[in-house]
Amino acid sequence: MTIVDNFSRPDQRDLLEREQGDGLRLLLAERNHGYGAAANLALDGDSELVCVSNGDLLPHPTALAFLAEVALGDPAAGMVGPVFEGGSQHYHARLPGPGILLARTFVGSFGRRVPKAPASGQRAVVEQVSGACFVMRRELWERVGGFDECFFLWYDDVDLAKRLVDLGYESMVVGSAVVEHGGAGSFAQIEPATAQAIRLDSLELYLHKHHRGWMPVARPLLWLSRAARARGAVGGHSSGRFAGAPEE
Repeated sequence: MTIVDNFSRPDQRDLLEREQGDGLRLLLAERNHGYGAAANLALDGDSELVCVSNGDLLPHPTALAFLAEVALGDPAAGMVGPVFEGGSQHYHARLPGPGILLARTFVGSFGRRVPKAPASGQRAVVEQVSGACFVMRRELWERVGGFDECFFLWYDDVDLAKRLVDLGYESMVVGSAVVEHGGAGSFAQIEPATAQAIRLDSLELYLHKHHRGWMPVARPLLWLSRAARARGAVGGHSSGRFAGAPEE
């Protein structure tokens, strides 16, 4: 097992080093690599399966076993995710299109439909499971290249799901695999204006990568969204650009 410390506070690093047990590999990053890049580092290995999980998740005792069973038993399976206890479902039966994603920069709930969770013993075929927790076969993870590290935070899981859909794989939610999710503990440490700027940059990168024909419409709308948010936040950050995308 590998833990990547993504440049946390010194006291947190000290705690990890003191509590490091046998069989645990600890990587202390010298900067915050972002969610996807840190996950790629942690999942470098030779195990048959990979599991991506937020630090604030508590799986029920058999959850990982059920996820592994589906991932290994179905060659069509892409990302295999659990049900989140409490009814808050973090997955999409269909990936939202570019128009809906742009509308949500102004009205966050636009076009949002909460799918019903599969019951125990059942599974639901979806286009995207949550990046907070999923299992994949390593050979598939390596074939698609893991997370795209151009995404610092947000839309990295949407991008991975889109690449799997384009290759013909089916992501799945397993009703018998249940996890508890504390939710947004790390995100709460980011200033709201900075978080919104990162989110909009990631959305711009996602649209540029998968829906490039929409960019003449997307750029002015994203500019308006950034401008509106900047007016509503004192000292807000807005880069107006995204890292790693090719010039047109």
